[in-house]
Amino acid sequence: MRKLLLFLLFTTTSTLSAVDLKLDMGTGFYYTGAKGKIEYVGETFQNSYAQTDLKTNANFYIWADIETPYWYIPILRFEYLKISTDGDSRAHLESGIPDIQNLIDLLAGAGLNDANWNSHLQHNIYDMIAYYEFFEDSDWPSIGVGGGYRYFDYIYILDIDVAGYSGIQFGDRDSTNAPMAYLHSRYEMPSVNLGFEANAKVYFSDSTLYDWDAKLDLSFDIDESMRAGFEFGYREQYYLLAGGDVENVKGNMSYKGIFIGARLSFK
Repeated sequence: MRKLLLFLLFTTTSTLSAVDLKLDMGTGFYYTGAKGKIEYVGETFQNSYAQTDLKTNANFYIWADIETPYWYIPILRFEYLKISTDGDSRAHLESGIPDIQNLIDLLAGAGLNDANWNSHLQHNIYDMIAYYEFFEDSDWPSIGVGGGYRYFDYIYILDIDVAGYSGIQFGDRDSTNAPMAYLHSRYEMPSVNLGFEANAKVYFSDSTLYDWDAKLDLSFDIDESMRAGFEFGYREQYYLLAGGDVENVKGNMSYKGIFIGARLSFK
């Protein structure tokens, strides 16, 4: 999926000089605080944990909007976000595989089951969206309406730093995708080079997911066809993982925090 997204961005942006396309893009870091609880039920092991003492991480993001001069062709939006969460977890381990259960019993004898472990949960998130924007050239805020798909995976790892047991690790990964509805609004003040923008996504799946952000950006002209600037905003995401979306995971996680980045526009 990452290769596909990068390929689409590369092939589209490489034709800007040949086709009258407008490209807006930005990249930066999303500083997230996280909380939640996950129950993992896999073939090799089971675990329930509530994350505590979570660390705020700087998570990389990149987005791009590609627009043609033809009103009937939707604007294409591509986004990538990596979210990683590190903290302590109260781990209760079980397994239906005898060799792994023997290891868990050994850990329990040392007081390391139903105990605090290090936890790591990482998401790679890819959004592909098509939307139409209205009132773009008016004095009113523009409104964009559309839809798309989100593909995301997770990497889940538990490990422990106890003498004689360090290096023991339980983990797995999985992925899913979900269709989404997308709503966008933007208002620009050219006299002071300011822009205000908000985005919201709601996903239709067995799981309940939403993602919204609001941001302020400041940009300036480099030449007649290029603008550069900065963006600053707040973003919030919520995942209620259930049903058949992700085979081995149930639970909920929320991510909230500010983001800051650079932006570039070709027109």
